[in-house]
Amino acid sequence: MKKVQSAFGRMISIVICLYMIQILAVMPFYYEEGFVHIGTDKSMFLRACIRNTALLLLPVSAGYLAVTLFLKVREKRLLQSVRRLRSIRFSATEYFLLAYAASVLLSYAFSAYRGAAWRGQDGWYMGTVTQLAMIASFFWIGRGWRRADWIPLLALPASGIVFLLGFLNRFGYFPLDMEVENSMFISTIGNINWYCGYMMSVFFGGFALFWQSAGWKRRTRCLLGLYVAVGFASLVTQGSSSGLLTLFVLLLVTFALSASNGRRMELFWEELFLFWAVCLLIRLLRQSGWSITYLEAASELLTNSRLPLCMTVLTAGGLWWVRRAVSRGRYPRKVFQTLAAVVCAGAALLLLGYAAVLAVNTATGGALERAAGLTPRDFLTFSPTWGSNRGATWTAGAMCFWEQDPLHKLFGIGPDGMPSFLYDRGSDALVGMVKETFGASRLTNAHNEWLTVLVNTGVLGLVSYAGAMVTAIGRFLGGRRNAATTACGFCLLAYTVNNLFSFQQAMNFSTIFLLMGVGENYLRSCRGEGWTDEGK
Repeated sequence: MKKVQSAFGRMISIVICLYMIQILAVMPFYYEEGFVHIGTDKSMFLRACIRNTALLLLPVSAGYLAVTLFLKVREKRLLQSVRRLRSIRFSATEYFLLAYAASVLLSYAFSAYRGAAWRGQDGWYMGTVTQLAMIASFFWIGRGWRRADWIPLLALPASGIVFLLGFLNRFGYFPLDMEVENSMFISTIGNINWYCGYMMSVFFGGFALFWQSAGWKRRTRCLLGLYVAVGFASLVTQGSSSGLLTLFVLLLVTFALSASNGRRMELFWEELFLFWAVCLLIRLLRQSGWSITYLEAASELLTNSRLPLCMTVLTAGGLWWVRRAVSRGRYPRKVFQTLAAVVCAGAALLLLGYAAVLAVNTATGGALERAAGLTPRDFLTFSPTWGSNRGATWTAGAMCFWEQDPLHKLFGIGPDGMPSFLYDRGSDALVGMVKETFGASRLTNAHNEWLTVLVNTGVLGLVSYAGAMVTAIGRFLGGRRNAATTACGFCLLAYTVNNLFSFQQAMNFSTIFLLMGVGENYLRSCRGEGWTDEGK
């Protein structure tokens, strides 16, 4: 019977592996008619993955539990095993996710829109089923997956191809026949926001692996460097400013984490040099006649000014200096630690200063702009058009929460329920503001994940969801860590930063919960093992 038990255990892991392969290597490329309804296609693909995985996993798991119970009874160890259940240790992340699962169920129970709350809004399907399925995927992968290192690494070649296609698309080349081609759709993902959300959930995993690749084989480092270069090229041309803001935050974090380790600092400078070299190459392509089909201000600055030339030279010099200091054993650790603290503090003060200027200038009707002799600009006044209409979406989310009664402020109006509440019970001022900004387009979320979670699942949902994300990032990036958990931590941090300006959707939500489960599994079962500094 023990062989039967072991066979069931292997079958459970195989089913989990099949799910992971579908999400990481198949779903990014899945579509039916080009861009016609590609978002819905991927959402339906995810629903099919969830359904099929459950149909396989539940009976196999039941068989495993039945055989295990039989063995415990036969060996007269059932009572002892029950007592041991009390000693099972859960991580802080797991406790928060269990609380979030309870919040989702309570939100659904108190929802006035149970149909939409169960399945989710048409085309998005981020309802109760999807929320609970993603939480379940985290636990199954974190505790039931028998490690196969090559499976999470599938995300790199798959996403690398997606990034390359996205880069070519931005110059008007579509190697794949994608119906309804236009500048608002990109690669095999679809809308720019969807593309950026997916990119943030995987790219910085490869970025983190390259940063930790000291002592790895030259071939492995070259492949990782190529992946990072393609990712940078797509990142600066894809068209979403939130992706570039996320890059800035991740560079700050990487610099701070590198300060105490000369080799890591050297690799950080390699990546920084690679970024600016890629920007310079794109500038040369544009000057030679290649035109980008979609541009925003940050991309224009990074790829069509003198900045990349200057920064390529500066980062090359910085890399040479750090490498020389490390090779001679004279790496100034304390200097870099102090510099990292100053840079991070400066960035925080800059953010707080901007928030203060934005608040005062908005409250005074643009008085600061007039005093400084500036023409009115959207980024200095919070209005519906601020931040590519984030002013309108954030205001809509805040008003949806404020207009709820105390019960629903606590439990929410149901997963994916914001548009149902907004258009059914929203005040005239709320609905009027949304229609004035977006016209006939239906606003489905606040374009801020945490604000949307607050509206949909209430204060309890936001506290538990944010707690899960923050504790996972802290655990994956802090303390004793290996390359695998650090890579997952980078992905989770990038996803979280980007989604302060974006939203959950089939691609990024399923991918990030999968990678969070991978990080949990490695952190639990192989501290100091796996993809270590002395590894691949």
